[in-house]
Amino acid sequence: MARKSLGYIELVWTCDSCQTKNPGAIKSCTSCGAPQPINVRFEKVDPETFNLVKDEALLRMAKSGPDKHCPFCGTRNLASATTCVECGGDLTVGATSRPTGEVVELAGQTPAITPPPTTSARPKISKGMLILIVVLVLGLCALMFVVLSQLFKTSALNATVSSVKWERAIVVEAWQQVEGSGWMSDLPGDADIIDCQSQFRYNSDTYKPNSTEVCGTPYTVDTGTGFGEVVQDCYYQVYEDYCRYNMMAWTTVDTLSLSGYDLNPAWPTANLSNTQRFGDQTARYTIWFDADGQTYSLTTNDLALFQQAYPGSDWTIEVNNFGSVSSAEPAN
Repeated sequence: MARKSLGYIELVWTCDSCQTKNPGAIKSCTSCGAPQPINVRFEKVDPETFNLVKDEALLRMAKSGPDKHCPFCGTRNLASATTCVECGGDLTVGATSRPTGEVVELAGQTPAITPPPTTSARPKISKGMLILIVVLVLGLCALMFVVLSQLFKTSALNATVSSVKWERAIVVEAWQQVEGSGWMSDLPGDADIIDCQSQFRYNSDTYKPNSTEVCGTPYTVDTGTGFGEVVQDCYYQVYEDYCRYNMMAWTTVDTLSLSGYDLNPAWPTANLSNTQRFGDQTARYTIWFDADGQTYSLTTNDLALFQQAYPGSDWTIEVNNFGSVSSAEPAN
């Protein structure tokens, strides 16, 4: 989210000695002459009686960077100063710059302080307990490995093919006009646009063409200079054309299927027009086995394997503990 500057206002600070309120740019109390303390809190005056700063000199001061306090006498100096205006001390080493970025409250208003989340102290774990936990975790992992290995363990069985089935399907496509919709920037090059409407697409932190700026409530941020910057958090709602269009494309118009219970699978056929073609093809072959009084099945797309499955032929099959056939091959 981008921060938008609306301008600057002069803040006020309260003298610790006499409680006089002073303009933010003044570095010592206008009543008793006491220097502005390092830990002073700038405040905002009533916005109805204080306008944005227009004077160029004050604006330069507001934008010059946070003031710094002399490490020798504590006097507040401009960010660009190298020697203290009060005692002449060197400000290039040890000077304390005022903090910036804090949201400024109205004068006399107590800022809302969010207490830090309470956290309970974590109990310390002894070395012996830690070792025990590691051993338990490793033991649990080993147990899971053994259980899974047993579940997926296969057994070789002598089986006889009882029956087979094949299923084949082929898609029929036609070259025809279709209607679609999408963002103007994403439309196919040969699309014939029917109509478009401007619609919201996404939010952006930076300005984009055809965007609307949305800003929150203005608030004031301490710049560390005695002035506050009035800002808003803003973002941009970006709008783009969303269109309906026509175009020519290969489109599925039918799916032909054929099945049988022999070892001679065939593809379905059809008389296609000059604007039609065959598309994707799929094949599914199923073999049923009898072994030890149980019936097992294997589904595959391996045509060569399927065509060896003569009913009554002997095979060796691998069966897991779920009763599924993981592999099969004719017996030697």
